[in-house]
Amino acid sequence: MIHCLHCGAETTNGLALCDLCQRKTATDLEFLPIYFRNLARWRPGHAGSRPVPGSRVLYDGTPTGLGTGDRISDTLDEVVTELTTWARALSGDRAFVRPLTLTDAVLADDLAIEIAHELVHDQPRAVSLLSAGFTDHLTSMATLDWCGEFVRQLAETEELLRRLTERLVPGWYAGACRCGASTYVVPGLTWVSCGGCGAITHAPDHLETILDEARGWVAHPRRLAEAVVALVDSELSVPRLYDRIRKWSERERLIVHRYLDVDGDEVGPKRYRLGEVLDVLRSEGQTRTAARVDAKVS
Repeated sequence: MIHCLHCGAETTNGLALCDLCQRKTATDLEFLPIYFRNLARWRPGHAGSRPVPGSRVLYDGTPTGLGTGDRISDTLDEVVTELTTWARALSGDRAFVRPLTLTDAVLADDLAIEIAHELVHDQPRAVSLLSAGFTDHLTSMATLDWCGEFVRQLAETEELLRRLTERLVPGWYAGACRCGASTYVVPGLTWVSCGGCGAITHAPDHLETILDEARGWVAHPRRLAEAVVALVDSELSVPRLYDRIRKWSERERLIVHRYLDVDGDEVGPKRYRLGEVLDVLRSEGQTRTAARVDAKVS
């Protein structure tokens, strides 16, 4: 008889994690990178981050993490350390072949050295790739004696990032709830949660209000695709929309935004403005509608 190493329930799948705990872990691995990326947008000292008033991020004097005095930076650093530690443990026990760096290098025993450079330049992407790797290998991990501890710690980390997001950098303003409290949506999530009464509403229902703040958001194509799919009911596939955004760029239908180095030269990946992507998307939708009407008339 085998029992789940996380909840203790008897398992019928021959693994050390029951089906319910595996589903919960897969959900945590889906949402954790979204919260991480949202918090990283506000991380002081990083390119592309937005400033947060000091009164919202400073500790009460108790040193934690790297001791920077900034709770967002400390928490994100601790999360990266946690995930890379688990990845090293997994690579020691199993073949973890998911590409984890911007150069698509394969995870090896010297993981810390292999991805250190990439983590400095794009930690949110590294966290997304790590989370995707764990998801791909979740069944294999469910045969290891430390899988229960991994599930417990991951759940605590996802909850920590979610609460930190809700408290400090909740995302785009989504209007006032019926109870009077302000509501927000994290880019990439499909729901709006009220911190006042706990009500959950559909993010697309708040689209007009959200876009008042979000139209100027500049991000990489995949992040834009994730946000649009979460907000627009007619868009269902992140990969397909991602490809369309890249094609719009090739046709010069979108303005490219890139970072500038000390010499003023453009560097880094191409980024685009959310409002412009939505305008092109709306234009294509109107064109397709007109074409269908013309076809019926003819």
